[in-house]
Parts: sequence; structure tokens; C-alpha cells
Amino acid sequence: MAAGITQRDIASSLGVSISAVSLALSGRAGVGEQLREQILARAAELGYRPNVSAVALRTRRTKVLGLLIRNLRNPHFLDVIDGFDETCASAGYDVMVGSSRYDPDRERELLDAFEDRAIDGLAIAPIGASRQVRQWHASTKRPVVLLNSAEGGDRQTTMSVRSDQRTAVDLAVRHLVDLGHRRLAMVIAPPDKSPDPERWQRFHVLSAQLDFAATAVTTELSADAARVAVADALRGAPEVRPTAFVANSDYIAHAVYLAAADCGLRVPDDVSVIGHDDLPTSASLSPPLTTIGVNRREIGERAATLLIGTLAGRPPEDPDVIVAVDLRVRSSTARPTV
Repeated sequence: MAAGITQRDIASSLGVSISAVSLALSGRAGVGEQLREQILARAAELGYRPNVSAVALRTRRTKVLGLLIRNLRNPHFLDVIDGFDETCASAGYDVMVGSSRYDPDRERELLDAFEDRAIDGLAIAPIGASRQVRQWHASTKRPVVLLNSAEGGDRQTTMSVRSDQRTAVDLAVRHLVDLGHRRLAMVIAPPDKSPDPERWQRFHVLSAQLDFAATAVTTELSADAARVAVADALRGAPEVRPTAFVANSDYIAHAVYLAAADCGLRVPDDVSVIGHDDLPTSASLSPPLTTIGVNRREIGERAATLLIGTLAGRPPEDPDVIVAVDLRVRSSTARPTV
């Protein structure tokens, strides 16, 4: 491919004006379709690549969107990234991806880096409250979509895409209560890092309505930390320890399996487990995991669509998108034996 091909080179090779070449390459009106096709064909033949910096200076757009997630080790986010990236690519946007690793300082550093790179918009799974995100929006005036956050969209500051957390908790809890469980635990992040406090709030409300003991197992949401915290909860006397665990991801649900084994307990004979996400590997666990199914790619796709539409001057009718969930019952849940 030839290097350094410019619009002037294309114009000279065809004997047309530079303005005609510019209009054709940018897709703007003002040039006939036949000439546009000739210009596009010659640009491809010569190996023309637009000067991204020059375009950004002229349009005040970089055609880059940011995606900031909490944990790359959680496979849930890989599908979110895939859906986001594919939607962006089809609209001519590139994507910058970062992971905060549940560290507020790193989240701030990445937000600063995204601002320095002048991204056109941001989708972010924030750590806890989205104060830093709102500050970023106020500073940059760029559109923001919150991912799997307890906060919804509000047109003035942010948009939001999240799975239906209330329904997810209802489905998991009612399934376990119907099986006869009366001592249920939910694995949650520390309050200052919790991405979904509404899950615990709903869990607590249901404990009163459905008459079961609710235990919060608070842990950093890494597999190793969750494994230790759940094991501690399982070392209580058989008559008081939880007989079932609800996790906010299949990634953490697998840690519950490991913790049970550490304590000499079996799933589901001694403890039942419900995850959230229905990862491709979850049906292959031993035993296969009962979980909440959600279209993870759709979360990424919807987030990208909101950003791209807003940047094109098409604000969404609903800035708060809720993605449906369903319960997928497998063999990790059973009637309690104690």
C-alpha cells in the first residue's frame, strides 16, 4: 500500500477538485453519485487512509468511544465488550477499553486518560456510586451510559443499561424458598464498591415477606476473596449456617462451589447455589449451575447504540434501558437436608 496518500493526490489523479474529493470521502452532499463512486474507488486503489488527527480537529470528534468495566477476569464483561465493540465498528467508531479492577483510584485515572484522549462518549460499569462519572460528564460534556449500575438514566447527565436486578433476585429467592430453604445468603461487595445495592435491599425485603433468614456475605468480588468469605460463612453449625447462596455472577458462584468443597460440603446436597449471567461454561460445572440468564451482548449493544444515537443528535426516548432476565434451573439447587 502506498504511504502518505492525500486527498490532493486523489483529486490530481482524477482531474477533479479537492473539495469534491472531500465531500465524497465524508459522505456529504454536493457531488454526484457517479463521481462519488469514482473517488471512493480511486481512494481504495491508492490505499488512502484519512488523517484521524486532522478529522478530529475539524469536527471536534475523534470517532472513539470509551468502555470502562470493573473486572476483566469476569467473563460476563467479555460479552459486553464484544457487543459494544461490534456495534461501534458498524457505525465507524473505534473503542478504548479499560478495567478499574474495583479500585476507585484506578477508575479516576482511567477517566482522566479517556478525557485526555478526547473520546466522544463513555460507557462505564462504575464502582459504587457514580459520583466520579458525573464529575467526568460535567467536565467533558460528553454522553455517558452507566452499565449494570443501581442508578438509572436521567437525560440531563447519564443514560443507563442494566439487567433487571429486582426480577433476578425475586426469581432466585422464590425458587430457593419453594424448595424449602429458610437460611439464604447473598454474596455482596463492600458498600462503597457495591455496583448493585438494590439486590441486597430487595433480598432483605423478601426475607420479611417470605419468612427466611437473610445473611449478607460481604467480600471483594474476586474469586479468591469470595471463596474465603463464603467458606467462613459455611463453617457455622449445620443448624445455623446458610443452606443456599445467591451470587451476583456465575464467576462468583463458582467460588461458592470451591468454598463448599473447602468445607467438606457438597453442592447441592449440603448447599444450593444460584449464579447470574449463564456463562457458556456454567452448564458444564459439576453440578451444572442454576443461574439467572441475561443477554450480555445486548447490554453492550444497547449501550453503544445509546451513545452513537446521542452523538448523532438522536437522544433516546428512554434513557434507562432494562434488559430482561430469566431463571435457568439446573442441578446446583435442591431441597435442603438440614
